[in-house]
Amino acid sequence: MRFQFIYPKWPKLPGQNPFDLPPLGVIQAAASVPAGVDVAVTNENVEPVDFEGAYDLVGISIMLTCQAPRAYEIADTFRARGKKVVMGGLHVALCPDEAAQHADAVVVGEGEELIPRLVKDFQEGQMASVYRRSQGFADISKLPNPRRALHDKKRLYTYKGWELVDLVETSRGCRYNCYPCCTPYLGGRVHRTRPIDHVLSDLRSCSDLVFIVDNSLEQDVEYQKNLFRAMAGEGKRWISHPITPEPEVLDLAQKSGCWWVYHAIYTISDKIRDRVKMFHDYGIAVEGTILLGLKDHTEDFIKRFVDFLLTIELDLAEFTVLTPFPHTQVYEELEAEGRIIDRDWRNYNASTVVYRPWAISPDKLQELYFQAWDLFYREQSQNARMGKLFWNVAKESAKRRKELGDTKRG
Repeated sequence: MRFQFIYPKWPKLPGQNPFDLPPLGVIQAAASVPAGVDVAVTNENVEPVDFEGAYDLVGISIMLTCQAPRAYEIADTFRARGKKVVMGGLHVALCPDEAAQHADAVVVGEGEELIPRLVKDFQEGQMASVYRRSQGFADISKLPNPRRALHDKKRLYTYKGWELVDLVETSRGCRYNCYPCCTPYLGGRVHRTRPIDHVLSDLRSCSDLVFIVDNSLEQDVEYQKNLFRAMAGEGKRWISHPITPEPEVLDLAQKSGCWWVYHAIYTISDKIRDRVKMFHDYGIAVEGTILLGLKDHTEDFIKRFVDFLLTIELDLAEFTVLTPFPHTQVYEELEAEGRIIDRDWRNYNASTVVYRPWAISPDKLQELYFQAWDLFYREQSQNARMGKLFWNVAKESAKRRKELGDTKRG
């Protein structure tokens, strides 16, 4: 039996970097496929889908809502050719009934424990139309390591000679319930942490550059400390979403190889200014993920906001507009107020205004969004800023190799 996983093409933000990272969801799902099944992965962002392939079962992973239309096109094409199609991923968990119109089966929610049953049912000719847990979430202490060998990294995931970062998951769920976020719906309100020895086992199959994709490591200070202590001997340089801005945590993070952190910023705040400085004091770069379009975001505020961002010495910035993804507080509010003006999932890409903002018009918010990218990178381009971050890592790597060589000669 051959099980082909496909990760559909998705539209990048207008100012995003051109390279594509190896997706995690498909290789995590593939890790749950029983032994004896031939498994392959195609990421349509870096190579075309082979619609003529001799597949028995096609699995399509939809992480992003803006991927959904292309995913449905792929599914419909395969089904028209007589192939069985199963869909899973974050968007399927948000909109299972919609996805089910384009698939022979859908996996709703975390796929571990469900995928082995689906494969068995398929082999026995009795695949159900829906696979979901009756309650709860996957036992994160029993997650298999992703099948990273399914990605041809040397061929598909290098940029200017650098092998791109591998994505690693150390926890799921989030106890916060942020206004624009659907993570609590998808992963629960309990922060479930993976055993640290399991994380280390996974890290050892990764490249030297790693992105910890957890929604927020900041939720558990003791777990961060223990994780960073354990990572210190692994020789990785890593990126993550927010970590706790406390001296002990940051010191351990720096010693374990923390390269830069993403930090959500949606308002002008001395707290943010102080946090950025604190990260920098420990040699950790900061990329601001900038959200535009909240209730108090007038035209004047957004212009002052961008000026503020230019004064706090962010290393990088990624601008987004508020987007009402299903099962978020913002979706419920905008839907109730009749503010959603665009239902095309292709435009739910965090760069297209799909609702009527409270303080300005949709067109004005769209205009200010593009202006924000232009203004922030006017003095120094995104490529130049990114190049500086990579150059710093290259210098450190060369220094470590020299020190190691000196140690061996001594």
